[in-house]
Amino acid sequence: MDVLQSLEVLGLKPGASMDEIKSAYRNLALRYHPDKDFSDGAEENFIKICNAYEILKDQGVPQSKSIQKFDDIYPEDAVEYYRQAESKMLQHKYDEAILFLDKTLNKLPRYANAWIKKANALSALKKYDDALYCYGKALQINPESSDIWNLQGICFSELQKYDDALRSFDEAILLDPKNAATWNFKGVCCFILGNFVQSLECFEQAIRLRPEFAAAWQNKGRVLAKMGKNKESEKCFTKSNNLKNNI
Repeated sequence: MDVLQSLEVLGLKPGASMDEIKSAYRNLALRYHPDKDFSDGAEENFIKICNAYEILKDQGVPQSKSIQKFDDIYPEDAVEYYRQAESKMLQHKYDEAILFLDKTLNKLPRYANAWIKKANALSALKKYDDALYCYGKALQINPESSDIWNLQGICFSELQKYDDALRSFDEAILLDPKNAATWNFKGVCCFILGNFVQSLECFEQAIRLRPEFAAAWQNKGRVLAKMGKNKESEKCFTKSNNLKNNI
């Protein structure tokens, strides 16, 4: 599929802006998402829409060659605070990392990476409500980040707010439909909520995207066991164990 064909799939004309591309993709992906459209060919349309978006996203306006590195743009003390925070994170000293991140954010309140790091540190400390606030701040700055939506979904899952988690994972999938981990996380939520058919579809999609994904094979086996398909379930468990042993 080339650029012109991709534009046609999304119903756009040559010269469409990235905002128009993103808007068209989101509307069509929501309409044809396999969880919402059960008609024949819906999944095929959804895949075609996702592929078209991936092609057009890569054709976005190139970044200027003059873009400077982090430590060339921001105040020296803010850079040092952030580096200290990263060092503390690597040492699993999360409380200390948060102190340095707060200093960073005091200087750079719209630095999304600092909000994400702080949220990750809070999650590690099991302070999930506070972490959600930080992920929310990061999403206000960068709402097109599938990674942040995914992390927010995991955080909601830890709080057992599975419906909220699913909404976050769906947003992440809309932005990056080829992320196997997100499909796996979504499958886990569906499994916990008792929606075994949808859960199975999510794990199978994760496996299609990453055939060596041991956790997805394991989770698929769990769903099949719940559905009484024991022979198929055992095959999945065997596959998962073989993948783990080959690591």
